[in-house]
Amino acid sequence: MKTIIVDDQYENKAQVIAAILKKIGVDNVDLVAGAKEALRKMRREKYDLLILDLQIPAEVGASIDPSGGRALLEYIGLSSDIHKPTGVLGVTAHSDSYEQCESFFRERGWVLVLGVEDVEYLESILLTQKAHLMSHTTQFDIAIITALEHTELEAVRRLPCGWQTFRQPDDFSVYYTGEVRTKDGAKKTIIATSLPRMGMASAASVTAKVCLKFRPKLLVMTGIAAGVKGEVALGDIMVADPSWDWGSGKLTIRKGKVTFLGEPTQIPLDPSIASVMRSIAVERTYLDEIYAGFKLAKRPPHDLNMHVGPVTSGAVVLEDPETVALIQSQHRKTIGVEMEAYGVMSAAFHSGPNAPKTVVIKSVCDFADPLKNNEWQGYAAYTSAQMAFRYITDHFFS
Repeated sequence: MKTIIVDDQYENKAQVIAAILKKIGVDNVDLVAGAKEALRKMRREKYDLLILDLQIPAEVGASIDPSGGRALLEYIGLSSDIHKPTGVLGVTAHSDSYEQCESFFRERGWVLVLGVEDVEYLESILLTQKAHLMSHTTQFDIAIITALEHTELEAVRRLPCGWQTFRQPDDFSVYYTGEVRTKDGAKKTIIATSLPRMGMASAASVTAKVCLKFRPKLLVMTGIAAGVKGEVALGDIMVADPSWDWGSGKLTIRKGKVTFLGEPTQIPLDPSIASVMRSIAVERTYLDEIYAGFKLAKRPPHDLNMHVGPVTSGAVVLEDPETVALIQSQHRKTIGVEMEAYGVMSAAFHSGPNAPKTVVIKSVCDFADPLKNNEWQGYAAYTSAQMAFRYITDHFFS
């Protein structure tokens, strides 16, 4: 629950409120001392809860305005360039201010409290606010989905986002929420989860749920995949463009032999994302930095590269070069094979008019042959998660 406190005297009300918020598990709190600073914050970021003293100055060092809190709320209500908070809680130590503003707050469905001496009462109000806001405020700027909780989601949770566990009633998925800071300093909310099992069906169902519940602007799938030998190397990052289901088609008899006739629907990567990803790949932006940053185990002896190209999905884990050759007949430039990308891309594409931009970033852990093993999975999960993070922070919101 993203909260901003506006109070020019931290040692009094704000300190008590901050301690209660920390106790009830609300750590994402900004404290400002004046109305102007609060407005600057709210022009850039969306807060779930605004907590403010009724008597605040316009800015630090200025005289106290007895009606400064109410004036701030009225200004927020009239301004189109300010992200309006979902909830508002007013606090004052002055009975005259309380009496003057009580009806103003009540008419808008907001809460106004006289004093902070009754800590238990204030805690109950904040708990109620948290429960209400968490049940309604479910929008996140970015969502990351992985197939595996082990290895893949672990690599995502190592990203510096201040992750916290997040659960919702009647939802068996476990989510992790946090924040990222873009290169221009703006904070963006992020949510991550993994699939209950591998495969396109599971990927599509979880993606649809995430799109409908959390309405992200950007949806990213990270993780590991098989690469096509000769096109990519172990650990290389693959950005899927396009994605398709290689098993979509018809089994028939031709010349006495069972023959598969593929008829896949291919979903391309959003052109704006594809352009950025190709530039990163060509210019080798971030790649040496990501390679050097892996310290958990051994890494391949060659440089890390990134490829933007066709990645296909299927319902089986492949250890068969002949099937890979069949897949290449559907798209001769195929660079990767895995089990979820098409499910994610398809579900996001069909999620409605506010569908998120979606990208699948997976890294090579094997070549879908009998020699495959788990040796490079940790490194591959790491490189895909790291590239996704850099795209999110440096490019998507620019």
